[in-house]
Amino acid sequence: MTIQEVSYLLRYAFVFLISIAVWLLVRLSIGELRWDMRNRILPVPGYSLMMQKSPAGPGSPATDSAGGQLRVMQLWHTTMLGRSRSCDVRLTEPGTAKRHAVVYLYDGKWYIRPAGSRQEVLLNEKRIHAPSILKNLDQITISSQVLAFLNRNQDADLVDLQHMNAQKTPVFPKERSIGKIRGAWLALNLFMLCGIYVLVFTPPSGMLELQTLLGGFCLGFLFLMNLHFWLLPLLFKQADKVLLLCLMLLTSLGILFQARLSMEGMDQEAIGAAAAAMIGSMIADMRPQAISLIMGMMLLPMMAFLVARTRIPESIGILCALATPVLLLVTLFLGRGSESHGAALWIHVGSFSLQLTEFTKITYLFVLAWFFKNRPTRSQQVLFAVWAAFVLFLIMLLPDLGSALILLPTTLLVFVVMTSEYGTTLAILGSGTGLAVAAYALFPHVQRRLAGWTSLWTEVNDGNRQIVYSLQAITRGGLFGRGLSNGSPDGIPLASSDMVFSIVCEELGLITGLCIILAFIVLWLRAARITLIGQDGFTSGLALGIGTLFFMEAAVVIAGVTGLIPLTGATLPLIARGGSSILAKLLMFGILIGLSARRTKVDGMP
Repeated sequence: MTIQEVSYLLRYAFVFLISIAVWLLVRLSIGELRWDMRNRILPVPGYSLMMQKSPAGPGSPATDSAGGQLRVMQLWHTTMLGRSRSCDVRLTEPGTAKRHAVVYLYDGKWYIRPAGSRQEVLLNEKRIHAPSILKNLDQITISSQVLAFLNRNQDADLVDLQHMNAQKTPVFPKERSIGKIRGAWLALNLFMLCGIYVLVFTPPSGMLELQTLLGGFCLGFLFLMNLHFWLLPLLFKQADKVLLLCLMLLTSLGILFQARLSMEGMDQEAIGAAAAAMIGSMIADMRPQAISLIMGMMLLPMMAFLVARTRIPESIGILCALATPVLLLVTLFLGRGSESHGAALWIHVGSFSLQLTEFTKITYLFVLAWFFKNRPTRSQQVLFAVWAAFVLFLIMLLPDLGSALILLPTTLLVFVVMTSEYGTTLAILGSGTGLAVAAYALFPHVQRRLAGWTSLWTEVNDGNRQIVYSLQAITRGGLFGRGLSNGSPDGIPLASSDMVFSIVCEELGLITGLCIILAFIVLWLRAARITLIGQDGFTSGLALGIGTLFFMEAAVVIAGVTGLIPLTGATLPLIARGGSSILAKLLMFGILIGLSARRTKVDGMP
């Protein structure tokens, strides 16, 4: 029986194993998110505002020495005060604005600031115009209302009030997750071992050096992934194991298919010098991917440590705001084209190339989280809008349509979640539509891609050839695929980068393609969970931004490959070929894992 026949039979095992792993992760992610929504949307323990109301009637609770009733208002990590029904603490006295002041937790300290330049807020009888640190028993005056900031963790005996949420933060029951996590881990390891077996025996038996190299590299990568899976939760007690399993799934598919595609067109009869030259060519082809993976896996724990144990991420907002346009300008002037068909995104340094636009996505997300760590004022929103518009303009000049389509929805979702400004969000969405129209009018590259997409079902031309061949490959694969290494990727342009999703579907079937989509949904659900339980706005905003960027990038790529939207030049995260892209995505995973393990230490808390 040939290896092609074995692979054809193993396709059922591939689909079964990856389906089991993804199904367990989906069930666990949905169940844990629902549990957290019911049990962990709680105020920050030990902190509250206290206000004296009108004199209490007979039998009323909690009165002070003057007979006034005390109203205790709990604090979330971002708390809006005002007379609007949407405010977290509603104040109804005359002169109170709809959104009057914001109390928020940032970098372990509590702050208060006016919600706008016209709102008058007094702190200890002095008017404030900028964020000011709150200390225990500080007095806040809004209109005629006086509120006291209480830190129950610092002095629990100052007033005779018991905080409702002083108990230990509830944690999702371990017994409900451990079985699913172990089952998914076992399925993914078996999936990878089956894939390694097929890859090792795909080259002819005379190429022992290549077989040894492939087997050693893939097994070494599998060992490294398992090392991260078991050790990181020991180093960071709350590190998200589901995120680590998503990382294992996506990078395993990337390794298997990039190694498989590097052998495409190999001469099975080559011997001697011809075989050695072929092996050298394959090694050179895989080297950028391998180097990026190794570097990324080494840097991932370091990035997780910096995020989980330090406050460095909060302190680099201004630096990232400057670095983002600078990196884009460097790319604009020094970038050269590669396989991008229109975009000059690569900076060449000797034999290496670097795509700085991948790293600008990270700096952009840091700025996004830094701006929206609390509900910003209107002037701050305008400042961010000007900066973001300039960044998107530079991206369109490159032109990099894929990055623009990814960053704009990511920005919108973070903005609307962190500010609840629905009207402004619609206005931004309208401006994004205008940006798309301008891009079509200004850039011939965009016009060609749109023309090819609109003619997809009438003719095959240079503008839609990739999509047509991609759809044919997906159709050939059916539900279960043709088996790893049994596909025909040589006829699809940029099969290893832009169109890798169609190759996966051809060789492992539509079910595996659906599992990839579900894996990115799981990734977003885990990021949403971190957003939900995060103890400060920066953590929540950064987690939501990273999770949404991963999901949007996958959605844009898969929609382009299947003909739902025009091709954008973006690549499927961690599966498509790439050097800078792989490294940047692994750094993002490190940040996300660090955020999942982050525990905010607040001043005054034990």
